[in-house]
Amino acid sequence: MRTFKTRIMKKLKIAVNITFALALISVVALIFQFLALADIAQNKEDLKLEWYITGISMMVLGVFVISTIVTLGMFFRNRDWL
Repeated sequence: MRTFKTRIMKKLKIAVNITFALALISVVALIFQFLALADIAQNKEDLKLEWYITGISMMVLGVFVISTIVTLGMFFRNRDWL
């Protein structure tokens, strides 16, 4: 049977892994967003795809920020086992 500390550590490890994966995805999203905004700044024709990429990138970054806040909340809430 698992102890309380083991369960908390497992949940925290999962949250950290998810946040790390989202960090990598966020870096890729930032690169795509930069390229899309560069095209938007040049005022090219048919910018629908560029605005779509910008919106998706902002959603990915928002999920990353929320994941980071949740993971830090889990860490600081359960730091009595450190």
